[in-house]
Amino acid sequence: MEMENEQQAGQTNLAEEGEESRSNGNSYVSSVAVTETSTGEFKMKKYPLSFRKHNVGNILTIHHTVKEEGKLIRIVFNTYCFNLRGTQLVAIDRRGNIFIIDFANKRFWRHPKRIEKSSVVVPSVKRFEQYLVGTKTGFLILLDVEKKNLMLLNISQDPISEISFAGVPLQPKNLAVIRSGNAAYLVNLKTFTCTHRLDFDKRLMALKFAFYLPYSEHILTCFTNDSVHIWSSIQLEVLRIINPIKLRDRKLQLQTSKDTTPVLELNSDNVTEFPFGCDHDLTEGLILSYCYQTDGSCLCFSTLDNYLLLLSPYTFELLSVFKLKNFLLQQCALMPKPNENLILGLTDKRKVILLDCANIEFKLIVDMEVSRSVQLSTDGKLLAISKCSGEMSIWSVSYLINVLRSQERCMDILRAAFKQNKPMPVPTATNAVECRFREELRKLLTPQRLQQILQEYHCYPSKYRALIWSCLLRLPNNRAQYQDLMQTGLPKIIVMKSRSYELKNSKVKRALIRCWSNLAQWCKMFAYDNAMPSLIFPFVKMFHSNPLATFEVCVTLIFNQFQMFFEYHPLEPSNYLGLCTNILKHFDSPLYKFYKDKETTASIYAWSLLKTSFSEVLDEDQWFCLWDNIISAPPYFLPFCVVAYNIMQREVIVRLPDNRIINNFFHEQNPIDVKKLTSKAFKLMSCCPMSLHPKRYMRNFQPLPQGVYPKFLNYPLKSLNLFEKKAVNIQKLQNSLDDKMRALELEEMELTRKLENGLRREEHDKRLKDIEKYYQDTLKREEERISYQRKMLLLHQKEIRQQKSEVLRVLRESDERKTLLQREHELESLKNNIEKERLRSDIDLMEVEERIRDRELELLAQKTQPTEEMKQPLSKRFHDDIRRLWEEQKLLDDDLKKLSSIDLKNTKKVASIPSDYLNAMNDRLQKYKKEFTNIIKDNHNPNSLK
Repeated sequence: MEMENEQQAGQTNLAEEGEESRSNGNSYVSSVAVTETSTGEFKMKKYPLSFRKHNVGNILTIHHTVKEEGKLIRIVFNTYCFNLRGTQLVAIDRRGNIFIIDFANKRFWRHPKRIEKSSVVVPSVKRFEQYLVGTKTGFLILLDVEKKNLMLLNISQDPISEISFAGVPLQPKNLAVIRSGNAAYLVNLKTFTCTHRLDFDKRLMALKFAFYLPYSEHILTCFTNDSVHIWSSIQLEVLRIINPIKLRDRKLQLQTSKDTTPVLELNSDNVTEFPFGCDHDLTEGLILSYCYQTDGSCLCFSTLDNYLLLLSPYTFELLSVFKLKNFLLQQCALMPKPNENLILGLTDKRKVILLDCANIEFKLIVDMEVSRSVQLSTDGKLLAISKCSGEMSIWSVSYLINVLRSQERCMDILRAAFKQNKPMPVPTATNAVECRFREELRKLLTPQRLQQILQEYHCYPSKYRALIWSCLLRLPNNRAQYQDLMQTGLPKIIVMKSRSYELKNSKVKRALIRCWSNLAQWCKMFAYDNAMPSLIFPFVKMFHSNPLATFEVCVTLIFNQFQMFFEYHPLEPSNYLGLCTNILKHFDSPLYKFYKDKETTASIYAWSLLKTSFSEVLDEDQWFCLWDNIISAPPYFLPFCVVAYNIMQREVIVRLPDNRIINNFFHEQNPIDVKKLTSKAFKLMSCCPMSLHPKRYMRNFQPLPQGVYPKFLNYPLKSLNLFEKKAVNIQKLQNSLDDKMRALELEEMELTRKLENGLRREEHDKRLKDIEKYYQDTLKREEERISYQRKMLLLHQKEIRQQKSEVLRVLRESDERKTLLQREHELESLKNNIEKERLRSDIDLMEVEERIRDRELELLAQKTQPTEEMKQPLSKRFHDDIRRLWEEQKLLDDDLKKLSSIDLKNTKKVASIPSDYLNAMNDRLQKYKKEFTNIIKDNHNPNSLK
């Protein structure tokens, strides 16, 4: 549910030159505006300011606007914070201007110095008028809002992102942890010097957060790998390492089916989707933001995968896990006690929300505008919201908590309305039971209780809206009378008119036609009203599943809110539009004059809204919110809604060029705040003079009675009856004309038939001739095609013969190549055999030599005993062996001659063998024969045996 500021009726404008404050006496609306001038020296002078009433919620709005080159420029506040008491706010804009707002004394002033490129500002724990400011250039600045001098300390070259102070044990040592870039530093504030630096392995992880744990001397550092290190600021070493993501995953794995994770969900009805989103670097881990209780009882982490983790800062155990649905928390803050269950956050859609962890079904959207950041005071009483438009809103947290708690009270009231000790009777029961049930509901859902819900939320809960409307309109639920209307059927005129209506949802279209038909059966005038479908369509769409409720809602509205719409049917309700014109002229005469100059009548700026029940200019949620207020208000509230819509769109309307575009403006949706529209309408109704007030001409609310639907007579009945009589005569005349036209059409059809028969025969003859010619041409083409194919066949046969001769030639050459290869293979085999024989001869010679050596040894051994055999020459002793070798050599020569001889019968087959090849083979054979001859000669030579 969205909390909106009331419309500003006055503004306190304070200039820098010391101009006195001006106020219009409207104390509940105020804002602070600072206007710079190019001349004039600034003096440290404090200016007064005023606040809105606390029941508004947004007690103060701050913006810094300067005038440059004739244009107003709004400068965005870069950093801001409350002091520890929550009584002072320091805000630094993008140009370095420092503004201080004192809530206790209702004063504000500007510091004479400027701090360029500020990145963070925190209050000092020692003196309430001092603040520590970090810049994007790495400087740490000590700011005293009551003095002009600044103290500077250069920490590093990286921007300073976080500043936190030690808890109670280390407060006397004046230590602070400064996170600058990917490093953390310890700074002694008393001497304003940097004392230590926390080192870690930057190759494996980068630093994301670094801060002192509340009421502790321990420093918590979070890295991009989602690991959390707990350091001792005294020993400067890591005491403990935890991983909240792993703790969460382990807890989720151990959950049973009964232990479900609570889900915090923002309803899509209350959240506007924007075309841009928030991009996150997944390499920086899942932990997105953190916050902690000021008393040190709880530590909270928001994750990128839509979880909220609550841990104990002492034991670092996981206390609770919440699943975030439809949103992320980019920034969060825990409320101090006794509201420790409440969490303030900035979502990824840049909306500021308030969540209740104890009752997850209740949540509050504080501001629907796009915001940059939020800051909660230490005492939890004030909330500062920096918007992207440049404004800064200061909210009362107690008001926001009361609004959130009121949701619980309203839900208790609604639940009590449905709480029954016995089973609820079904609607189809007897009339007595049903009437008793409805009376009980009306007693529970009284207008006073419902008015409280409407004042709190400006609309009713969508889940119970149909029931609440039924109670407010006091629908009688006349089933028997409704069944009688249903049995009369559909009027012919409605059946004919309904053909021109096109709706995507056929179910809603049928419900619209049925309701319109029932209204026409109830009052015949509505059958002739072309504006009736657009007037009742939004109500039919709301109650289309319940035809009886749809009909009774439309009848009740016709008797009350629409009671003057049909006075001059079928013309526009001039009296009703005159009421709207008089009210507009009284409350906004310039706009009335503009309409008059543009010749724009009330039929454009009033009737265009009324005849569609505002459904053309509002979306579904806005329409429901508006009609919740219209039904809860008196019947004469509707004209004030028309005038309020025109007044709120005044700045857009007066810039439209002509009447045609103004007319189009009232037939299309335009941005508007319906809550402000209803507030404006109620204000106009309360301030309207009695001479112009519509209640002088309109009856008070009259519900439908039980068991009967009274006739609606506030329309020109005599004119309608006269019109129907004339329509009947016209219809009779039309029927006679139709009969004559039908006879003429039959005669014309007979003549046309005869003419068509003659033309058909002529056309038939022509077609036969065309067919005959077509067949002759076809036969001629076929003959030509056959002759052409004969020529192609002869050519093909000739080509086949040529290919056949070529194939035979190729086969013959293939056979010759095969024979040649076979001869070559035989010669190669011969060569191998000769080589084998030669090797065998060498082996035999070697064996002979071995025997000779053995014999020589024997001879040497027998020298002492010479024999006759030794006296013989060697040729005689080895004559047998030599002879045997000679015979073998002859046999070998014979074999070579047989192999080397060429058969005369095969000379023709090898005629094609190249002569060079044959010569080479012959040389090789001669060489082998020569070697063999030498071997034989060596064997016959007696000297070779010695």
